[in-house]
Amino acid sequence: MDSGLLKNVNMFSELSDDELKKIYSLSSLKTFGKGEMIFFDTEPYSGFYIVLEGCVKIFKILKDGREHILHFVYPFNTFAEVPLFEQYDKVIKDEFTYPANSMSIERNTRLILIRPAVFYSLLDKNKSMSFKIISGLAKKLRHLNKHIENLSADIPKRLACYLLELKTMENGKFKDGTVELPISKHDLAAYLGTIDETLSRTLKKLQDREIIEVKGKIIFIKNLPALKKISTE
Repeated sequence: MDSGLLKNVNMFSELSDDELKKIYSLSSLKTFGKGEMIFFDTEPYSGFYIVLEGCVKIFKILKDGREHILHFVYPFNTFAEVPLFEQYDKVIKDEFTYPANSMSIERNTRLILIRPAVFYSLLDKNKSMSFKIISGLAKKLRHLNKHIENLSADIPKRLACYLLELKTMENGKFKDGTVELPISKHDLAAYLGTIDETLSRTLKKLQDREIIEVKGKIIFIKNLPALKKISTE
């Protein structure tokens, strides 16, 4: 892999080629298959990850055994970096475990693992990186807060908000308001805080009202104003 790809990661975008090569040389490249665990929330913390290819889901298991997905991580985004700041002392002493579980949800998901010692050394020499990291964490916090707020809404509103967010992310990728689910419907149900059957019924109701049309993972938004109205009700 070309270490220059790391420039696509926001926190590393201003580093020199030599610095990027050093990060890469001191990090571990890992490949995971679909459905393979990356770490459990009981494992000792060994560093944070960068997604190069594929997708990763971050999730917790609730007391009743259900899975709740916190968020998804796509290429050139990071995950599991919060403990580096939140639990600095424990990380240094190898006394901290990961705060959530993570799993690869695509075949050949390629990741880079960056160890805490390497990262702290980088921060010491590149203060501008600190501001980029703070900015990235603030955006992630805003996204998680919005997700938590949406969990208090009914399922149609949660689904409408997700489809509109996906439409924004895929702007220009498809024509005529078409979006493609990047995850399985089972994972989508877990992310929305519901069960598969409820999600299926909600999709069918929206389809019966001719607001959307569902064909597998492809969803055609037929009535955008109506979908936006549901997202704000």
